[in-house]
Amino acid sequence: MEFSQFCACGPSGYAQLKQKVDACARLGRSYEFSGCALPPGCAPAQAQVGFWRTGEDYLIYFRPAVSYQGTDPKWNEFFLRGAVQRYAGFQAMADCLHDLDSAFTAPRPGLYQTLNRQLQSRVMGQEQAVEATAFKLWNHACKREPLRPLSLIFYGPTGVGKSELGKAIAPSLNQCLGEERYRLVWTELNTFTQAHSVYRLTGAPPGYVGYDDPPVLEAVRRCPYTVFMFDELDKAHPEVLKVFMSILDEGRSTARREDQQGSRELDFRRCILLFTTNTDLSGRERRLGFSMPEKASEPAPSKLPRSAALAQRLYQADEAARQAMIRCGVLREIAGRFSGLIGFQPLGSEAREQVTAKQIAALGREYGLEVSQVSPAIARALTPGAAISPRSTVPMLEGILGPVFLAQTPLAREGTAFRLEGTLEHMYLVPA
Repeated sequence: MEFSQFCACGPSGYAQLKQKVDACARLGRSYEFSGCALPPGCAPAQAQVGFWRTGEDYLIYFRPAVSYQGTDPKWNEFFLRGAVQRYAGFQAMADCLHDLDSAFTAPRPGLYQTLNRQLQSRVMGQEQAVEATAFKLWNHACKREPLRPLSLIFYGPTGVGKSELGKAIAPSLNQCLGEERYRLVWTELNTFTQAHSVYRLTGAPPGYVGYDDPPVLEAVRRCPYTVFMFDELDKAHPEVLKVFMSILDEGRSTARREDQQGSRELDFRRCILLFTTNTDLSGRERRLGFSMPEKASEPAPSKLPRSAALAQRLYQADEAARQAMIRCGVLREIAGRFSGLIGFQPLGSEAREQVTAKQIAALGREYGLEVSQVSPAIARALTPGAAISPRSTVPMLEGILGPVFLAQTPLAREGTAFRLEGTLEHMYLVPA
């Protein structure tokens, strides 16, 4: 349980909280949570949190007392109220908690641009896809009372950065917002090939195998800002996609088990759901025979502001991709529920060389070396002209660069960065 969930539960959540607190007060006790995770900057990081009603007043208490050492002025002001805080009525307490949440979800100047820069540095050669993702993330993060989660499908060839972008979203959002709020939960849907595998998402019924295993979707109980990454959607059984219908549309789902407070409702409205697929949803149909290819019509210059023009362009691309999903056999009522469908293009030569340099740096870390720079000539020489995907070049890089890294490992000092230089026949590391 996280204390932030009391700040982000919304009107219906506060109504349930009041009902629980009042019911406990009639029994002469408080509504209490042990081991509640507190916001970053709090000491201790976890505490016992309780809600108590006395007369018309409501109290929040912390055991032990919490010292806030972070930089957010709202959290600082909140914890300065002391280990026991009294409020004149439930609404006053709910307003205080909601204000803490709105401090996080309120629009921040430059968030879109900062997010775009962060994500562009992680994913090579996909400027338009990254810009579209950052724009949709910005819109969702700025909502105070979202009605549904942000749901995106990343589609395109294998090995072009779809999964890499998904992995970068949670840490980039946390860095931009200055709060460790978002957590990534990764699920490989290529193991969900049978109809009964949907129970791994929602939970198996009593008496069935897997009943005691924690289902994937219940991660939202631990963190209301979860980033769910569902890889290879096209490999999953069709029944799996139907599980998401109520989540994508209403932002809610029903758990098979009750939580500690007796509730079975799962709230996904502040979550981000990402899906990847290698299916081509670009809407470009192949023409038969020797007919001349149609010339792509140039869009007319837009008179709208840049953000509005981007929103209009993304809407048109989304609709074309939705139609392609329907032609692939996806039900129309499901295809229309996604917030956005973002296409990834095959990587150009320059982007593939950048990916090679990034792979070399990752390989260096496996050998305990920090390879911060790679000679452009080396990156170009180690990038095959034709490969199924950038992933397929990793074994080749290991075979070629393993001896080079092993020769340098005994001489490397902690904190020393290296540059890979030389020629394809003779490569060596020098201090960067």
